[in-house]
Amino acid sequence: MYKVVVHFNSTLHHFSQLLAGLEILSKEKKIVLSYNLELDKYPIDIFRIEFNGLNVFFDLADNSRIYKTIYEQSDFYVKRMLLKTDFGQKKKLVPYGLYYPVYFQNPSLKWLFLQNFSLFKYALKYWKFFSGIMNVKDSIAVNELSRLESKPCHTNQVIFRARLWNPGNNDTEWKKKERIFLNQQRIDINRLLIENYSSNFKGGILRDAYSEEVCPDILLPENEYHRKVYLKEVKNSSIGIVNHGLEDSIGAKMGEYVANGLCVLTTSIDKYKLPGNFIEGQNYLSYETAEDCLKLTSNILEDLQLRENIQENNAVYYEKYLHPAKKIQIIIDQIIK
Repeated sequence: MYKVVVHFNSTLHHFSQLLAGLEILSKEKKIVLSYNLELDKYPIDIFRIEFNGLNVFFDLADNSRIYKTIYEQSDFYVKRMLLKTDFGQKKKLVPYGLYYPVYFQNPSLKWLFLQNFSLFKYALKYWKFFSGIMNVKDSIAVNELSRLESKPCHTNQVIFRARLWNPGNNDTEWKKKERIFLNQQRIDINRLLIENYSSNFKGGILRDAYSEEVCPDILLPENEYHRKVYLKEVKNSSIGIVNHGLEDSIGAKMGEYVANGLCVLTTSIDKYKLPGNFIEGQNYLSYETAEDCLKLTSNILEDLQLRENIQENNAVYYEKYLHPAKKIQIIIDQIIK
């Protein structure tokens, strides 16, 4: 049995999936799991985990940058946004793959985080009763594993809900331009699909001060803001649309769509290395512009066989590579041979 020690460095929500996978493997008695609180020892998007004494760093950042000094310290470096070019050149790299927020019930975690008062709010995420009462959207009350997975739903429903990023919040010019482009693409896709598929389309933009200025016509109604509503609509959809996240990343929606067996329409993700065979035409279809996305949506709504094939392929991919326990087991198998 493998001995695993998690050196807890950050409360970044990206790590909930990693912790869920480890907790499941521990419950199944496949690993002996323990935790050390070592807050802020590394950058916020880094966790250090020991696997049978091997020093493994998990980098779940939204970008493809690799921390050189941390890579040099590592026995293995597990990277979420891993470029195929980097994977071919650096021997210690391991692909993490798709991410989405998901929690697994474990009583010890909520007490662990209460050892440090600064983690009080984070600890609440692992208290199902309290996080439910307080309506915490990123918590075990909403994102427990059983709520994040389902069999493919064979309706004609299409989903694409998104948030906008205020370009004015950044001083860096390229970040401003990136946000302007991402925002406009999300707005254009929503407007086109609302116009052409209003009865089958579950879309809209999250309401905030910035979105009220730039697209007041497509903001989500008040009663549809919460993540509980979004997850219900994901389960009732057969087609999920996603575009790039910040810094050209693959966002959480991709993982959520695959976990629920949707046919995915996405901007290109071909430059990234993912576990297993996640292939265009079999697991997703790609587009470049909002107009391309509209045409692709029309085609896939008409081609029931292709849509259902992609849905079933994604259901299989989830069970083999994306389920939190399978994801972490694959990583362990790669580093401990």
